[in-house]
Amino acid sequence: MDRTTRDNFAGKPVKELQYTAYHPRALKSMLTIAKDVSDKHGLRGVAMIHRLGAVPIGEESILIAVSSPHREAAWRAGEEALEECKSKVEVWKREEFEGEEGVWRANRDGAVGQHEDA
Repeated sequence: MDRTTRDNFAGKPVKELQYTAYHPRALKSMLTIAKDVSDKHGLRGVAMIHRLGAVPIGEESILIAVSSPHREAAWRAGEEALEECKSKVEVWKREEFEGEEGVWRANRDGAVGQHEDA
């Protein structure tokens, strides 16, 4: 399962996304999610990658791969892992709009956030 960056948000043209993360917590959260979905769905393996930095429109920002003896369990696990990553992993995105200032958001669709440099 992969997800590509969209070219618009709420009708505004997006030129790229900028991702940043609190690395130690983000990795820990992703490992926890991988273990939880693996245990719940009886998976043989889980791999998750989230890109950081600039991600141009149409390129993948997250990749989730699961291995399962059963296709239905794999689909459910992949979707669940994606939703858990979007709601729990310490990754933030800045949507860079055409002709406007960008907006920081939590890695959840539409949730506006405030990014502070550490």
